[in-house]
Amino acid sequence: MRNQTNPEKGELSMKVRLDNRFTSMAMALLLIGAGAVADSVPVRNDTVWKDDRDQEIMCQGGNLCKFGDTFYFYGWGDYPGDNRKDTITCYSSRDLAYWKFERHVYTRDMTDLTLIVPDRLHVIYNAATKKYVMIGKHILPVDDPPIPGQPRVTGGVSFFTSDTPAGTFTYLGHEMLPTGASPGTDYHRDLAAFQDGDGTAYVVSSHDQHKPNRNIMITRLTPDYLKVDRAICEIPLTGVAREAPYIIKLKGKYWLFVSGHGVGGSAWNGSPTSYTTAEKLEGPWTPFKKVECEPATKDCFNAQTDFLFEVKGSAGSFVLWGGDRWSQRTKLGIGKNVWLPLHWKGDEPLLKWYPTWNVDAAAGTWTAEPKATGTPPISAVPAAPEATSTAPLMPRIAGDWWMVAGDPDLGDLTDPKQQPVDFSIWQAADGTWQLWSCIRIAKLEWGTQKEAR
Repeated sequence: MRNQTNPEKGELSMKVRLDNRFTSMAMALLLIGAGAVADSVPVRNDTVWKDDRDQEIMCQGGNLCKFGDTFYFYGWGDYPGDNRKDTITCYSSRDLAYWKFERHVYTRDMTDLTLIVPDRLHVIYNAATKKYVMIGKHILPVDDPPIPGQPRVTGGVSFFTSDTPAGTFTYLGHEMLPTGASPGTDYHRDLAAFQDGDGTAYVVSSHDQHKPNRNIMITRLTPDYLKVDRAICEIPLTGVAREAPYIIKLKGKYWLFVSGHGVGGSAWNGSPTSYTTAEKLEGPWTPFKKVECEPATKDCFNAQTDFLFEVKGSAGSFVLWGGDRWSQRTKLGIGKNVWLPLHWKGDEPLLKWYPTWNVDAAAGTWTAEPKATGTPPISAVPAAPEATSTAPLMPRIAGDWWMVAGDPDLGDLTDPKQQPVDFSIWQAADGTWQLWSCIRIAKLEWGTQKEAR
């Protein structure tokens, strides 16, 4: 350590050699400022997520997609007081923790009947047509308040297209029940799209939720993904309603995850997650089982299952479970999204609660970071820009702040009222990182200088 006095200002400057941990932080700041993606970043639950504008992320009942090296999160912008429910939002990220608001990719005209509830939507890319196709449900729920001049419509499947994943999507129309549906089947409710390895696309949807003959239907789409083709499978539901169906292929077979109808009577409440599996989409499908949760919970940590996404990277892969928390409607809990890494107990899926956990999206790995519930909200920082982007580079802090130095001990010069103020950091010729700081109100004599190592 080297101390110097400034007789004109009565201040002490201090030069110290930084330890390896501060060196790592300094280098991380330099790399991030150059647009690099941090290795591991925190995902926080039980908190309000913010985007690069420092505004709340409004994206529910949606889906996580990856195009190129960028993740896109599409969903319903359930803004307060928006009875029309006309906005579909899109956010992008390179690391699954820090999100950039892209745009409202679709906004329904107030006199248009094209789409009533833009939740449970999905975007898939059609390599043949080179179009990004958005698929959503077309229905005004029976328990929503009526909209003057707009009749209730039975459930269908809505189709939209865009030339880019974050571009404006154009509504092309909606389709009703496909050929092959059982007589008496009523309408589509919650739904999701699934794109198989051969490029064939499907819609899985729940039907007749308020009737005795309710079921889950899997419908094949036409090759352009813009119309329903044929129902290939119906999974009967007996005694219980199922919502939010979602198909993912894991471990060489198809997994269908669904939610219940809401614990406590309200459809907006959290509910248990159940699943069934099959070797082929046509079935047969195994009996539904509930996903075990640790610690035990009746409502899946106050959330409703929304999507599952396999995060693949250079060092491995894991499945991300995404849940909706409709806290703005239920007044239960904090935040609108619950994301957790999916565990496996043998061949059985298992959800464990983490208020905070870390993800390295590029590596396809995650680690637990146990913290008390109620950790600070996600910092509002932008995703690293694309390599081809003309957007200005912006620095970003990856992870939580930590204290690298306290109030320094200056020996005889220490004063209880001293104030470390201005400082700078640089790398010395020997490779070590140096910190120079100005200390005000230190006990020093005018015109003196003291050096210490």
